[in-house]
Amino acid sequence: MSLVDVYFVSEETLKDRLPVNGNVDSGELRYGVQTAQNLNIQETLGEPLYRKLLDDVSANTITGFYKLLLDTYVVPATISWAQYHLLDNFFIKWMNVGLVSNRTEQGNPIDYRAFQFLKNNAKSTAEFYDQNMRRYLCAYASRYPEYNTVEIGKLLPQRDAAYRSSIALGSTKFYPGWYGPVNTIPQGTFPAGS
Repeated sequence: MSLVDVYFVSEETLKDRLPVNGNVDSGELRYGVQTAQNLNIQETLGEPLYRKLLDDVSANTITGFYKLLLDTYVVPATISWAQYHLLDNFFIKWMNVGLVSNRTEQGNPIDYRAFQFLKNNAKSTAEFYDQNMRRYLCAYASRYPEYNTVEIGKLLPQRDAAYRSSIALGSTKFYPGWYGPVNTIPQGTFPAGS
């Protein structure tokens, strides 16, 4: 079995933990899980630890601290990131005529504002679980030697905050003892203590 076909979350678990209709196509669910694993979980774990978990799950040999990491942190984060990625597929479908929004007898599609609201909520939840996993890994890094392994050409774990913002605030610098941005310092003067 290729590691591409290894999933940290089963289809049944995904359907149990997400508000997903039982008749949703399995391929769509697999796409969401695979995208979450490749883009988000691998970034948090780093490639060596990510590969170790994939190997252990594939061989059904996961035990000890690795099982704890998988069950307590990786699975909830994967489910939440999968939901985030799946929302795009549920909002718009790829068809042979192009991108379409589906209508059924049971209901009408939601508008873009409602979609953005759901997408933002899903992202916030996913970032929370991802941040929990990062905190755990930083606190117990000695339990996972792969987390501290640096291999040339491999993706290193991201240890900074999982929360992302689409707002850039700039890089205004401040000096100690000076109450204002650098660009407001009069020419030829320096703030106290520099």
